[in-house]
Amino acid sequence: MSPTLVNAAIADARAALLEVGGRESTVIAAAIEALPSLPAFRVMATASQAARPQWAGLVDDLFERPLLKQARAGLRNALMSTLTGDSLYRNVFFSFADAVILWHYGYTQERTGSARLESAYSVMRRLLAGAESFIDTPVPPEPDLDYFRRLRRIRLTRDNAYPMLRRAGRLLGTVEAEVTEEPLHALRGSILTSYVTFSAQVIAMARAMRADRPAIDRSDVLNGLRAITTLLQTPPRALPA
Repeated sequence: MSPTLVNAAIADARAALLEVGGRESTVIAAAIEALPSLPAFRVMATASQAARPQWAGLVDDLFERPLLKQARAGLRNALMSTLTGDSLYRNVFFSFADAVILWHYGYTQERTGSARLESAYSVMRRLLAGAESFIDTPVPPEPDLDYFRRLRRIRLTRDNAYPMLRRAGRLLGTVEAEVTEEPLHALRGSILTSYVTFSAQVIAMARAMRADRPAIDRSDVLNGLRAITTLLQTPPRALPA
């Protein structure tokens, strides 16, 4: 894809996001468009095209920790979620976990060692508890099974929130294509774009639940996007231990 076509595609995707997100979303659009300037993001974009074990390494221990075990038990697969009316699928939440692992790899290229798992696990818990304020959020207690049973019921159909999330994903996918020079898949986008979009959704749903609201709104989505883009911009060593 030529630079002219890429830039036109980015401009179109930005305009689509601003159409539903308004002026509040200009900061998010700018943050997304600035990501290719980060060497770590370029590593993430390239690595995510490979098979997951090539960048994730051994993560069995991570997925046996309480947060992810409770998520596995409290969330359903896509088919069962559709049948029961749940809004959060198990694979969406696990994509959030994979996004954090990929973020860590982008900055460190580490695929082994317990320290990277500790860092990723701490960040996951902080993002769920603090959203846009995750850097200053202390590591919270482990969520229980009921947390995920409530989280899966948070709705996505209020205040144009979900369309805004999807359009932010479209912009990110177009920006990512500028890095990888790979054509965008019309329906599913790329792995990295899916990870980041799903992460923003999970963070937004957790934020709405903390506020005791039954559905996400645009503020939740904006702050979910702000949280995950801030993470992508931040090296692991810059975060609190």
